[in-house]
Amino acid sequence: MATIGLGALQLGGVALAAPAGNAGGVDGTPCTDARIKACVDLSENRAWLLDGQGNVVYGPVKNSHGAEGYETPTGDYIIQRKERHHVSQEYEGSPMPYAVFFDNEGRAFHGGSTDRQSAGCVRLGPDDAKRFFEHLNPNDRVQIVE
Repeated sequence: MATIGLGALQLGGVALAAPAGNAGGVDGTPCTDARIKACVDLSENRAWLLDGQGNVVYGPVKNSHGAEGYETPTGDYIIQRKERHHVSQEYEGSPMPYAVFFDNEGRAFHGGSTDRQSAGCVRLGPDDAKRFFEHLNPNDRVQIVE
């Protein structure tokens, strides 16, 4: 892992250093990089969509994240792929509607119950998951903070 700037950028399963960004939060979020298209705050179970220029376009919305032993990692990530009707092969065929994968470990934003923790994904309510799916695309930047 390189050590240029602050934070780590997940790209194709390899952590790379992200350049130092804005020292304060972006448009009322706890995230610090104006180039991001999504921000997730694990400590408050909130998420936002942004325009990549530092402006919130949707949110905050409720989310849930990884349970103990399956923690959702913090850091800067690049959207890898999207699948409208994904079914988890790792977790007994669990449905992951509107899946937007942000790393090569199978973690994604997706629809489901926000009342229970996940196996590392960022779970959103059905309408919010659809909105994230429609807004995010491969190569978009996202930031997950605690």
